Amino acid sequence: MERRNFVGLSSFQFMVGARRGLFYGFLTLYMLEFLQRSFTEAMLIMALPLLANSLTQPFLWGPLSDKIGSRKIFIAIGEAIAGFAYIILSPPVWEFLTGLSVLRNKAEYAYFLIFGLTILESLWSMSNVGWSALLADLTTKEERGTIAGQLNSMEAVGRIIGVFLGGIIYDYPYRAGGFEYLFYISSIIMFVSAIIILTMVKERRISRDLQSSNEKKLVEYNSMRWFYIFLIPLMLTSTALASIRRIMTYYLRLALTATSFEMSLVINTASLTQLLANPIVGKLSDKHGRLPILKFGFLLSAIACIFFTMPKNLLLLLPISMFIGISRAIIFTSSYAYVADRIPEEFRGRYFGRYNMANTISFGVVPIITAGILSDMLMRIYLKEGASMLEAQELAMINVFYLSSILSLIGLIILIFYSRKYF
Repeated sequence: MERRNFVGLSSFQFMVGARRGLFYGFLTLYMLEFLQRSFTEAMLIMALPLLANSLTQPFLWGPLSDKIGSRKIFIAIGEAIAGFAYIILSPPVWEFLTGLSVLRNKAEYAYFLIFGLTILESLWSMSNVGWSALLADLTTKEERGTIAGQLNSMEAVGRIIGVFLGGIIYDYPYRAGGFEYLFYISSIIMFVSAIIILTMVKERRISRDLQSSNEKKLVEYNSMRWFYIFLIPLMLTSTALASIRRIMTYYLRLALTATSFEMSLVINTASLTQLLANPIVGKLSDKHGRLPILKFGFLLSAIACIFFTMPKNLLLLLPISMFIGISRAIIFTSSYAYVADRIPEEFRGRYFGRYNMANTISFGVVPIITAGILSDMLMRIYLKEGASMLEAQELAMINVFYLSSILSLIGLIILIFYSRKYF
């Protein structure tokens, strides 16, 4: 890859990681702690927007990206739209537009936020599919795993900084009082991201293959068979990691009475580990193959989900958080490289839309069941058995960790079973 492109993509990934860590690292906590919503509602704020994101990628933006041929235009427009939207969705602007107080109308603002983020994600998703296809266009099979790992490391650096900064701002000047500032900082980050991708990255246009229409259909059909089977174990493990991620901050608050800074420390241990592991994982997958590395990542995910429920000391959680970071590095880097190796160039927008849809559904939509509805159901059961509210919530979340471990193990079994036949 050309140095200019690598610098541009690295800078963009850093910004993406910073924004995600800053805002989404504390969004669920804000819903539970300040807006006092249920687990289901707290998951809904992630589920509906990401459902909209996942549906528009394969059915709208992916095919359109293949047709137009320019990936970075999609990325820049998506980031700019999100930058404006975050300003509109912020609590002060909502209060100005409605004349209502967030403090006295918490439910109304929560539903406005859910609806607004859902509309936003349906448009913002053009940036996601554009990025996946652009990276595949600019890399070769021999270097793809290594470069993907390096770029994921840059995202991890951004996430670490974003989470620490978000943890400091979130509780300023009082608990959850600084969350409104995270909207504006995220907005600035997204505008800068759009400028970076437009000015620093030089893309090459999609080459139009001269195959006949029937040959193209044959390529597409043959690609679909392995592709959809591969997505099943990937979605199961992604759901596992996403489920524990959604409730992590609240679990740390209840089980260990952690401060926002201590939460940031645990979360960032995983991110720092992922940062260091990404390039190593990428090189190993380039050299020894994607699937053996992926199987190890699935197994590590299952182990880490169980171990997180055991320690009652914050320091003992740090090495377990490292396992989470390694498994994330393996799953995100190796799965992307594996799919990018096998998707034909002329179908990348379309298929990466579907690949991102699978990731987005498992990351943001399914956890409304595993970490939301299930948590609320279990909490009510424990309350009926005589547990206090805080005890019931903690026990419910521990069961989500157990379920996540089982999902990762099922994903591993499926990957092993179908490896010889399809992969």
